[in-house]
Amino acid sequence: TITFSTTDPARFITSIYVDPSNPHHAWLSYDGYNANTVQPGHVFEVTRTGSTATWVDLTYNLQDLPVTDLVRDDQTGDLYAATDFAVWKLPSGGTTWSLAAGGMPMVEVAGLTISSSARVLYAATHGLGGWKLNLP
Repeated sequence: TITFSTTDPARFITSIYVDPSNPHHAWLSYDGYNANTVQPGHVFEVTRTGSTATWVDLTYNLQDLPVTDLVRDDQTGDLYAATDFAVWKLPSGGTTWSLAAGGMPMVEVAGLTISSSARVLYAATHGLGGWKLNLP
């Protein structure tokens, strides 16, 4: 039986990042603006247990900033969100998003990729090419 959530926003899902150590645990990001739906939020952590799922809104201070992509650094647990205005980082266990790094572009970032072996985050921008950020 498939159960649909009443917690998620009725907007376009831009990414689903599944926990490599638990297929019943994932992070989802949403595009669009909160004003267009009843349910606010752009980044959620979802954990399924049996036939139910727990949704935790991790949007925090991103407020109503659409997220175009979301990746997780599996070594640190940090989340990285691509938005129309920059790349943001949520440290593992944290509740405050901050810019991923100084010098990263303040433009639309359409996609993110992490190379765990190289410890690099790649960001694909609109009009300013590709960028990379060395991860700790």
